[in-house]
Amino acid sequence: MNDKNATKICGAILLGGLIGAAIALLSAPKSGRETRKDIARAMRRAKNSTVDLIEDTIDDVNDLVNDLRDKAADIVDQGAELSDKVKKEIVATLEQGQKAIEKQKQKFTEIIGL
Repeated sequence: MNDKNATKICGAILLGGLIGAAIALLSAPKSGRETRKDIARAMRRAKNSTVDLIEDTIDDVNDLVNDLRDKAADIVDQGAELSDKVKKEIVATLEQGQKAIEKQKQKFTEIIGL
């Protein structure tokens, strides 16, 4: 696109915007003061809605973080319980193995006659 066409398009857009604004002002059913009050009210409502949305989002994120923290603590506790259980099973197995070795040692000693 060359510069002449771009200039024409930008001019047309600007002219269209000005014409639209003029028509809107001339055909507005309210005075400028009333329109400004309506705009101010709409802005306050939008601000309040945005603040509420942000607060709700922060609360939801905090709840999610707390839930994740609780779940992580539960997993750690379960891991500790499993670890203790596994340790006990290993000790029990070692004790059984030691008893079996002692039994075999005793049989071997009897067979050799020592």
